[in-house]
Amino acid sequence: MITPPLSNITMHPSPGTVFADTTEVRRNEHGHWPKCKHHWLFLLGLALVFTLTACKPAPAANVLGYLLTERSGRLTATYEGPRGALTGTVRVAGEPLAGATVLVAERSGLVHSAKTDNTGIYQIAEIPPGRYVPAAVAPGHAEAQLESALGNPVLVQIRANEVTEAPPIALQPLQTPTLPDDLANAVSLQLTATAVVTTPFPAGSTATVQAFQFTYAGGVVDTLRLYLPTTTATNPTVTTPLPLLFMIYPTATDAWQSISVAYAAQGYALLAISPIAQRALDIDAHAADARVALALAQQGALSDRVEAGPVVALGGSFSSAILHRFLRSNAQRDPAQRVAGWVTVGGITDAFAGTHAFYAGTITIPPEYEYLIPALGAPNLYPLAFLRYSPVYTASELPPTLIIHTDADTIIPIAQAYALED
Repeated sequence: MITPPLSNITMHPSPGTVFADTTEVRRNEHGHWPKCKHHWLFLLGLALVFTLTACKPAPAANVLGYLLTERSGRLTATYEGPRGALTGTVRVAGEPLAGATVLVAERSGLVHSAKTDNTGIYQIAEIPPGRYVPAAVAPGHAEAQLESALGNPVLVQIRANEVTEAPPIALQPLQTPTLPDDLANAVSLQLTATAVVTTPFPAGSTATVQAFQFTYAGGVVDTLRLYLPTTTATNPTVTTPLPLLFMIYPTATDAWQSISVAYAAQGYALLAISPIAQRALDIDAHAADARVALALAQQGALSDRVEAGPVVALGGSFSSAILHRFLRSNAQRDPAQRVAGWVTVGGITDAFAGTHAFYAGTITIPPEYEYLIPALGAPNLYPLAFLRYSPVYTASELPPTLIIHTDADTIIPIAQAYALED
């Protein structure tokens, strides 16, 4: 699980806040907040405290803001009046950048976007009046939003029947941190367990699994597994190095063991990893862990049976977005970590569209992930969090891609797959 469910919670003000007494507020048996004057004053007070103490609220504060906004009806309201427009430029090192995507998102997640022309100028039309933080991205460049010199988000005001001119948005080329030469020692790599495991399909599938742990960027990553074919009567010893498949699972690696075994039994080395809870919603931190894992395998630190060279990467659901961040981080352009292609199964491709569908009530979210989307914040104020979960805006720089989805998916609709294809 990436983030704990936030239902049935008890909230107490922390020491030093403006509240004189401890107040307890609980959801009722139906999962709804009580309609209590003091309860909403409490939430307003908490929201104020978070606003005054941080430019970017924590996930819990974002959820509180969502609960307040949901009660007001703003998340599902449709604006029917006159609209405005936004214009500005995107620059890299002071020079205009053509082909960048610039967007603003409504509170509901509905996006309004445009691309820059050859002079780096964009114009976004038909934007409802309100305040927005514009964001931009381009192939080979990191996502960025309109910021002040201190790095704080800058809001632009859109007015009906007017064109607002925004200050330039500055993009930077993607940068990938260099990993240490002796990576295994640098991350304190440990083999923690070895076992022989089986799965009923395909019949007779058997593999040896090795569990590893490493420490990177302040986190202990204990979800790394390497599955290798075993020697059986029908599967003689493989003497040549095995082609490598790299799987990023959306939930605990061991919960997907039957799939990992099935791949390994077909003659592959299957390297698998899943997100650790410590990283929470930091998708770039999850992607960095994945980069370390693959580098360890390709350097021979996990097994001498792993073939050096290109790999195929796989992900699904939430982990497809992590895999996209991994691919964006220039790992696929590093000769030692080249990814020949990737597979996304039921993956997230546009977090803005998913957010809009969530607020409109047209998708089904499992109860344990009820507040995952609200925890990212308001899209109109914090667009970068959603842009980083949206491969659709940088699909042109991805390696060859296989998209697998089903129209029976009620959590991540198949429209997300079609958006990536386009």
